[in-house]
Amino acid sequence: MRQIGVVESFKEVGKIKWFGGFNNQTGQINDYGFVECQGKGDIWVHRTEIYCSESDLKEGKLVKFELRIYGNGYKLSNLHLLNLSEEEDSDIIECCLKHSDPKFCALAFWGYLNNNSIEEAVSLANQKLSSFLPWQKKRFLDYIPEPILLHYQARNIRQILPYNKQLELCLQLLPDDLNIEIDAALREEIFNIISNIQDLNLKICDEIISKVYKLYVNYPEDRKRLNIKLHVKCLVELISNIESASSRDILLSELRELLVHSKLGMIWISIPDYIILEKQIWPIASGDRRVGILVSQISNKQDLNYQDNIFKIAEILEDSTEEDITKLISIFRHKDLVKSHDAILKFLPAVEQITILIARLNNNISENTKTISHIGKILAKTPSDELKVLLSKLPNSLKRWDGILEFLPPEEKILILLSKLKKECQLENQDIVQKIGNVINAVSNEERIILIYLLPESVRYKEPILKSFHFLLPEDQIKLAWSFIADGSLFIWHYLSTQAKILCVYRLAKENTHISLFITEFQRIHNTNPENDDLIRCVLKILWAKENPNQSNNVFEQVDKLLINYVIKYAKNSTEPINLDPLLPYCKPTEVKVKYCEGKLWEKEEIQTTGETKIVTSAYCPRARNNCNLFEQNRSSNSNFGLYGARLSAECSQDWKNWSLLELFKTVDIVPSMPDLRKPEDYLPKLSGWINRINEIRSRLKCSVCEDIMPHNIEYSQFSTKFRVTVFSCKRGEGHNHNIYLNECWGCSEIIDSRESRYQSPEKNYYICIHCGSGTQHSNTYTQGDICPKCGTIGMEVSPHNKRYRQCHSCNHSIKLPEERKITGSECPQCGTRGMMLTVNQKNEKICVCRSDSCRYSISAT
Repeated sequence: MRQIGVVESFKEVGKIKWFGGFNNQTGQINDYGFVECQGKGDIWVHRTEIYCSESDLKEGKLVKFELRIYGNGYKLSNLHLLNLSEEEDSDIIECCLKHSDPKFCALAFWGYLNNNSIEEAVSLANQKLSSFLPWQKKRFLDYIPEPILLHYQARNIRQILPYNKQLELCLQLLPDDLNIEIDAALREEIFNIISNIQDLNLKICDEIISKVYKLYVNYPEDRKRLNIKLHVKCLVELISNIESASSRDILLSELRELLVHSKLGMIWISIPDYIILEKQIWPIASGDRRVGILVSQISNKQDLNYQDNIFKIAEILEDSTEEDITKLISIFRHKDLVKSHDAILKFLPAVEQITILIARLNNNISENTKTISHIGKILAKTPSDELKVLLSKLPNSLKRWDGILEFLPPEEKILILLSKLKKECQLENQDIVQKIGNVINAVSNEERIILIYLLPESVRYKEPILKSFHFLLPEDQIKLAWSFIADGSLFIWHYLSTQAKILCVYRLAKENTHISLFITEFQRIHNTNPENDDLIRCVLKILWAKENPNQSNNVFEQVDKLLINYVIKYAKNSTEPINLDPLLPYCKPTEVKVKYCEGKLWEKEEIQTTGETKIVTSAYCPRARNNCNLFEQNRSSNSNFGLYGARLSAECSQDWKNWSLLELFKTVDIVPSMPDLRKPEDYLPKLSGWINRINEIRSRLKCSVCEDIMPHNIEYSQFSTKFRVTVFSCKRGEGHNHNIYLNECWGCSEIIDSRESRYQSPEKNYYICIHCGSGTQHSNTYTQGDICPKCGTIGMEVSPHNKRYRQCHSCNHSIKLPEERKITGSECPQCGTRGMMLTVNQKNEKICVCRSDSCRYSISAT
């Protein structure tokens, strides 16, 4: 018989896989289960071998037990729950330490500590970690006893943990009183953890800094390792809690430097007010923060710091931009104690300033005077488009003050001034009337007449008002003065403008009343106050001739002489355009760029629809070189059939304000007569043409260097629509315009100026017109376009779009040829077309080419 050897049991640990539960086959609760055991698989266990409550045997529960070999497997006995914190059995502890699951290994250290020192446990933990894979290390550290991690020698183990866990452990190692010197390695460990975690979890670090800021007090380099938000937070905590004044100053300087270079505006939110008030920080704080602090410190005028804070707020506003001022004002918008102070008031919007100042008005006259003066200064600075709103805020009683009155609209100003007039105070009234006159004098013509009609007659014709009459439109002056003139009272005469006086004569002549009375009264005042204006003297002489018709011819000669002398004298003494309004008829067509009508009577035959021939009278415009329909009184604009509005004959039935010398001559029965005047009706057109030409050429009489008028003799062109060749030189001499040639182009009537037209035609040295290219008139050798009048290049090219235009192929200057009958040059030998064109062929030879497209004959120009 074979003897069976005794097999000893051994201790092991494992996890419950499952135990008990309802069995569907038997219909009963199972009395067994299985335990997972490292290297031995799942081992069956019966309830008889269990020494704990069956309810504790949940899946995954750690257990310890004994095993013995049973056949090909194992038999489990003596199963207990595994509680390693109380375990002292070295076999069980050793079994756990060697277990492949890092959890068993980690938990084993609880039991290990029951039999060994903490230093030995830390050393063994380090060994175990070095043998683990990364995932095993993590699982191991999840269950390792915290006392081991909190040991100072466990620093290497802690460094494997997440930063949050590291920081949590390190904080537990700190003493309650951080004023006590702590282990340098621990401090450095904490600094390193915060440096590493600050960008990942700022919120946690922000909370931690509030606890450990004292660790940084003597370590500025470590403070610099913090990001700006934590750095500022740390400094704020240190400054708030440190007692040493010198240390505090150092920390404040560090904070200032940090804030100056920071671009994070939000960082200032973490700075408490009491630190903002420090002298190192105050100047660099934002305006709104400083103003907010100062305003919060003001509760009433009795505050000791009231005035100081107000002036500090004013200084901040003074140094702020307009946009920032608006934002700063909003801080104390509802605090009247601040914004009503004079030092602050000036920064408020004008409307708000006015409202506050009005509220100050009381029964104290001296205080009111100061307040009203202040309001006046505000109004003076206010743009005109905003002034109306401010004035609407003022009570009527305030507007009567002189300091405010000047800013009111003219009409309202006038009405208030009129209300101040008093019958018994003549001297005071004179001052008020003078102010009314100043108001009227300062406005536009359109407003003046409206304001003058607001005045009662007792004021309207006072001298300060009369002095502004000449500013009004001439017809408005006549309407205001007519009742006096008709009654023979000419005290108002010398207050009228030149044009108004001329219109006054027109009205007298048209209405044919009061003329004798007017002439008599005028002669009386003329003896003491002579009328020296030659244009007015002209119309007065003509009016006198109405009463003395036998002197008409003599009067015309005097008038003609006065007009000529006036023009010559004016042209010599002034650089302004000569103005003969309203003596000469105006040129109505907008297409013609002259002021006075130069039209000449033009009679031509027209065949009617009936086949009969009829003489049609119209005007020829020498400017447009075209027909211009005669003026008709009831016609207001040009027709669709050419120019309209030529004034060749009098239209006395039209309103006197539209009269000219045409109507006055007609009414008085004066017929112009001169030795070189073929027809009387040519007088005014020739005079108009002369004035127009003088005005045109005068703009060219300025030296292009100094702009002084070059000396000239205006008599050279009396009563001629043309003027002779004239040469001018600036009196300043060398370096200025010298021998400048001015003439009217015979081809296009534009002015030839040798400063523009620098090149001359081959014969007679005639300057070539820069506008049309014309040279010597009637030339048989020179054709317009042979020479570029701007750069002198030979042969301008014909425009492909319009054959009347030529363009220089060198400088691109273009000219427009005059009408066909004015084209000069040689005739084509083949077809007879005048104006052979000079050009250069491909061989660089000068040739003349016929202008006719059908001919194009060419010959050598040499």
